[in-house]
Amino acid sequence: MKIMIVGSFRHEMYAPAFSHGFRQLGFDVVEMDYDSYCFSGKGIIPSLLNRVQNRYHYGIKMQKYNSDILTKVEKEQPDLVFLYRCYHIYASTIKAIRMVTVVMSYNNDDPFSGIPSKAYYRYHIENARFCNLNYVYRAKNIKDYALIGIENTKILLPYYLSRQNKPVECEKDIPIAFLGHFESDGRDKYILGLKEAGVPVVVYGDAKWSDAPLYEKIKDVIYPDKRGQEYNLTINRCQVCLVFFSKLNHDTYTRRCFEIPAAKTVMLCEYTEDMDRLFPDGECAAYFRNMEELVEKSKELLNNETYRNDIAQNAYVRLQRLGGSEIDRCKQIIEDWQSICLSK
Repeated sequence: MKIMIVGSFRHEMYAPAFSHGFRQLGFDVVEMDYDSYCFSGKGIIPSLLNRVQNRYHYGIKMQKYNSDILTKVEKEQPDLVFLYRCYHIYASTIKAIRMVTVVMSYNNDDPFSGIPSKAYYRYHIENARFCNLNYVYRAKNIKDYALIGIENTKILLPYYLSRQNKPVECEKDIPIAFLGHFESDGRDKYILGLKEAGVPVVVYGDAKWSDAPLYEKIKDVIYPDKRGQEYNLTINRCQVCLVFFSKLNHDTYTRRCFEIPAAKTVMLCEYTEDMDRLFPDGECAAYFRNMEELVEKSKELLNNETYRNDIAQNAYVRLQRLGGSEIDRCKQIIEDWQSICLSK
């Protein structure tokens, strides 16, 4: 079986994760990298051209991108074309592909959020009508699509990277940390609350943390973000890892909810029903609903190593049972592909 993956290959957790997953399952993979159709170079002009291209999905490079996709499909004759976060493909391109093979799409962001703009997701939403199957990240989006008459949707949960997210022998010298970006949803208040309660918390995040309303009060615990193997090592070094959910994306789980258990580190997470179903409270994770619970459970976990170790081990075992890697997600995709082929 040959699978053609179209999308951004800039970050390992994006399209490359699926390339690796399918190859581990023994399939032939052909890649089509959208990033090579962006304007390169530093300065205002390339940046402006990319912004216009992303907003309006129009231009010489976009026309070539769509043309090259069809050329590659004709040459490679894939059994499946998998579109990962593809916002610039025209409806005519998908219709032409579907004439000869199966087309599936996946988007981990909420295309109905209006962030960064409604225009950004315009083609992506409309093109869902023409794909054989559209994977979404959250249950909310199944309802969103249904409201506009699109029913060929299914949840594909986030995942950890089997090559990267794993236990590492190291000293647990970071008491409690959050590894992630800033979002103006109150997470800076939680960090300040822990700090004022005497909990030794640190943040490893991007430069946008300087936009936090409470930045001046918490800047001494904020450090540059971690990537790749350093990211996994830092999770391993933590006694407790915090998880906040993106309110802009209406998330009820996130990729960290699989990466942290994969490293056998305890997850202290905002409560959602989805998370409690995946990793039961007090057995495989600890949850908080407000500041008081966050401070209380942080101290409880930090003061009881045996309790921490038990939860971390339980979560690791449950993760393996659930199947949380990119390879497991690729298995689901293949099962759905087989169902589509049988129904033709």
